[in-house]
Amino acid sequence: MSLLITGGLGFLGLQTASALLRRGVVWSPLFKQPVSIKKITLFDIPAAISAGAASVPKELREDPRVAIKTGDLGEEGIAAELIDDDDLSIVHLASMVSGDTEADPDRGWRVNVEGQRALLEAVKASAPGARFLFTSSTATLGPVPEGRIADDSTKLLPGNTYGFHKAVCELMINDYARRGWVDARGLRLPVIVVRPGAPNAALTGAWSTVVRDPLKGLDVTIPIPLDARLPVASYQTVVGSVAAMLNEVDGRALGADRTLMLPSLSLSVAEMHAAAQSFAARHGLPIGTVTSREQEVATRIVRGMGSRADGARAVSAGLPRDESADSIVAAYAADYVLPKLQTSSTS
Repeated sequence: MSLLITGGLGFLGLQTASALLRRGVVWSPLFKQPVSIKKITLFDIPAAISAGAASVPKELREDPRVAIKTGDLGEEGIAAELIDDDDLSIVHLASMVSGDTEADPDRGWRVNVEGQRALLEAVKASAPGARFLFTSSTATLGPVPEGRIADDSTKLLPGNTYGFHKAVCELMINDYARRGWVDARGLRLPVIVVRPGAPNAALTGAWSTVVRDPLKGLDVTIPIPLDARLPVASYQTVVGSVAAMLNEVDGRALGADRTLMLPSLSLSVAEMHAAAQSFAARHGLPIGTVTSREQEVATRIVRGMGSRADGARAVSAGLPRDESADSIVAAYAADYVLPKLQTSSTS
């Protein structure tokens, strides 16, 4: 049994690969039951090697089941080369993020839409019926009227180009699944926090920045208002949901709408920073400040995304959810803050 993770050298790709390898088995479309993982291919763009190689965990670097490949899904033949096993599942995380897509919509279309279609066509040709998990975004929703909460039945009306591309991709997997070409399913992801390391070009990165950097004692400035509010989930919840969608969720139960809204919390940037302040106070740590210097385009894009989302359908399918901003910060700190403090105290 093989797994392909596109965007595999990104933060979520590495977290997902590590979690699935620890699990050791994944649902097989060929044998219709969980079987041992023989190979995981982490696919990403060539630039990700220099940017992400140092962050590849030791257990992945040294695991003989892990292969790293680079390329461009939009180039002819690349997708076909990746689909090299008829017993295969795919986690398609690769995409061009919101800020870059808004700046270069043509390239965004090629990466986000044509790249997914090339991959689906390769699966259809070489591994029909393979389980294909695509990650969408709550950016597909657009602004939701005051007092209303978006759910899986909400009409998609994205307020930015990234959301438009993801909406197209949601419809795409519905049709490939309807035709029986691919066992496609999707997760509509909210803002994922807290991401360690340097921020990327996603404007939603502010929700991570106001936790990660202040917990290092750094003062930060963000280009959006402190009261900007979006659906938020921890990376642990996302990784757990990916595993559930690959292994436990029956595609027949999804029906015609193959994408589930991930369970999330509606949190502002200020609330995320407040949770970091609370954590720092409990542990006697210094905490940096957050200043907002609003940029018009950044603010417009963020305000054009739905601020609340109902993941009840995903919860009923058995997907996990977070408890609070405090629990999200505590889980991040357990992975990336407290271990460093313990190391420095013993050195």
